[in-house]
Formats: sequence, C-alpha cells, structure tokens
Amino acid sequence: MNFFVEVIGTFLEVFSLIFFLIAFLGIKFSKVKAQFIAVNSIGVASIMLLKLTTNFSHAITFLCSFLILFILGSLIFKISFSAAFISVVLGLCILLLGELIALLFLGNIFDVISFLEAHSFKKMFIALPHILLINFISFLFIKYKLSFIPLTIIYKDQDDFFYKKYGPKYIILTCVTMVLIIVVAFTISYNLFYLQQTNSSILFITVVSIIYLLFFSQIVLKHESERLEKLLEKQHEVEIKRYFQVIKSQRHDFIHHLHTLYGLIAQQKFQDTEEYIEEVIEDVRKINEVIPIHHPAVSALLLTLKQQAYTKNIQMSVIVKDNLAHIPCKVTDINRVLGNLISNAMDALTHDKTQDSWIEVLIELEHLSNEYIFTVTNSGEIDSHIASKLFNNQFTTKSNNHEGIGLIATKRIIEKYEGMIYLETTSNTTAFIARLPAMKKNKAI
Repeated sequence: MNFFVEVIGTFLEVFSLIFFLIAFLGIKFSKVKAQFIAVNSIGVASIMLLKLTTNFSHAITFLCSFLILFILGSLIFKISFSAAFISVVLGLCILLLGELIALLFLGNIFDVISFLEAHSFKKMFIALPHILLINFISFLFIKYKLSFIPLTIIYKDQDDFFYKKYGPKYIILTCVTMVLIIVVAFTISYNLFYLQQTNSSILFITVVSIIYLLFFSQIVLKHESERLEKLLEKQHEVEIKRYFQVIKSQRHDFIHHLHTLYGLIAQQKFQDTEEYIEEVIEDVRKINEVIPIHHPAVSALLLTLKQQAYTKNIQMSVIVKDNLAHIPCKVTDINRVLGNLISNAMDALTHDKTQDSWIEVLIELEHLSNEYIFTVTNSGEIDSHIASKLFNNQFTTKSNNHEGIGLIATKRIIEKYEGMIYLETTSNTTAFIARLPAMKKNKAI
C-alpha cells in the first residue's frame, strides 16, 4: 500500500511542477502535450527508481529529484537551463510553502503527524492542499497570461545580448529567493512541530514570500521585455526613413529620366526611346508591388529587401493580394516574420551559383480558411538533412555575423497568434508558408 501511495504522490507533485513550469514560462500547453507526457513519465519513473534503489537521506533525495526534473524539462522542452532551473525552483518552493501552510491550519483540527506517518491513502489528504494550490496558481498564469519572461531567456539565444547580460542575474535572483523561502519554511516547521505553536507573523511572512516569489521576478523581466520592444520600434522607424529616402531618390531620378528622353527624342532615336520608357515603367512597377501594403513599415522592409536582393543578382517579386490592414498582429511581428523568411531565402541563394536565382513573396488572405498566408518561395531545393533541423533551437545556415532571429523564433511569433509555419519543397523550389488566423467580429481568433 505504501508503494502505491508513494507512486501517486510522486506523480501528483511531478505533474504539478511541470504544469507550473509551462504556465510560468508562458508556453502553450497545446503545443507541448507530447513533451509534457514524456517529462512526467520519465520523471516519475526516475524518482521512484531513485527512492527504491538508494538509502539517501530526504535532503539528498529531494536534491536529486530536483536535478532530474529541471534537466528533463530543459532537454525535452528544449528550453534553457536557466529557465528550467527558475521554474522548477519556484514550483518546489510553492509546493513546500503550500504544504506548510496546510499543516499550519490542519494542525488545529487533527493530529497531522499521525497522518504523515500513515502508510495509507490518508497521507494523500495532507498532500492535496499544496497540490491544489500550485495548480490553481498555474491556472491563473495561463488564464490571465501573467508570464512576461522574454523568449531569449526561455530559449537561450546564445548570440543575444539580452541573455548574456541578464540571464545570469535571474539565476542569482532565483537562488537568493530559494534560500529565503527555505529559511521561512524551516522557521514555520520548527514553530509548528517542535514548539507546537503558531504565529500570525510567520503566516504573514509566508504570504509575502509567495507574492515575491511569483511576481517580483516577473515584473523585472517585463520591464526588460518592454525595453527590447522599444528597441525594435526604433529599428522599424529607421526602416520607414529608408523607405521615404527611396521614394525621394525615385523622384530625383525621374528628372534624369526626363533629360534622357528629351535627348533621345531630339536625336529622333524612337526605338531607343521606347526601350528606355519600358525600362522606367518596369522599375516603377517593381516599386508599386510594395506600396499597396497598409503599414508603411512593412512596405519599407520589403522594399529594402528587394534592393538587397538586386545587389546579389537575385530577382525578387512581391505579390500583394491583401494589404494587411486588418491582420491581428503587431507590425513589428509581421516584419520579423517576413524579414527572417526572406533573409533566409536570400542567404540560401547567395551560396547557390548554379542557376538563376529568384524569390517570390506572396501575401494573401484565404477566405475559405479565414487565414492570412505569407509564402516565401525561392529557387533551388533545400537539403533534406538541413530541412529536418530548420526549426531546432540555435540552428542556422547563415554566416556568423548575421543578425537574424532564427526560424525557431519566427515559429514562436506565429504560434503566439495561434498560427503555424511549415516547409514545402519540390525538385527545384523551396517554400516557407506561414498561416495566421484572420480577424473575426473585430477580434483576433
């Protein structure tokens, strides 16, 4: 009987801790169901095997269980060690504090010591309050989207300045917090079991510690996330300025075109005049492909990328079938998705000198599925070995000095809006297709 009680108790605690990890980091549960089941199964089996095959003290067993869960979480969810460490530590502290608070109140009703020493399911009655507490907190994080931790902390972008500067600080913050909570926990335990007394000030300290534990680090991280967002906005302001500089440059060039046409007509070179006019019209047409976008920042980005492609002898066309006026996404996110996909295509074609290089960007609204679709297609087939790793963390085929955000970050942006991205290839083309739900009744789906 005691074995089954241990298994069920371990399962409930592991389940609650991993569920809290997902909620605290803001990871969508629907996207990691398989990983969630894997972490729970392997975690429970490993911890039970540890308990059955060793005679470690409770403290050593507790530490080993912690290491097992945080390493499994990091490896299976493919998140950074620091993010997994922070989440598991916070979850363990909440479980510990919840248990002690429950004991504090239940001790006034019946003899909790006898329940804890029981080799039956009565022991589970003591465990239920702190299990319910951590799951309730996790539910609040999911329902009200309380997680503000930047993706660079969660997924550990090694080339990201933010992670290098602030990542270690958050680990130190969590360690200090853990020590604080453990001191408070043992203080409560000492008063409850040895002095057989309760103290309202201890309960107050416990509540304050929980609030600090949950929200203080989130507030700090939210501040840094907003700072990064402002930096992105400044970058897009630069793109808009470049856009208007190109427009001014086009107007200036028309003066030269008029002089040239006047000279050709004066020399009665009508065939040359016709060819020259056709070239000018073609240039204007290429610019007008970008202008129909509702957001100037998106137009600026596409125009800039077209010019970059031209300098690399890559023919890039943009087909706009919807101006994106009602797309339920931030302009910054649209630019990050389109910019990264097009930059990836250009980078692939830069190293491919065996054929005429081209990129086609298609922006449309599919009414049947009510989705916005971004399709970036380039000439050439992608290697199957590379294709299988494209959405892995920290994988890139670009040069070291490239400042892209990576396909994995693009995928996370799209999934934030309940969308999806996938790869389609043929014998001579490679296409990345991003699908984003459109607006419905003035609200994003």
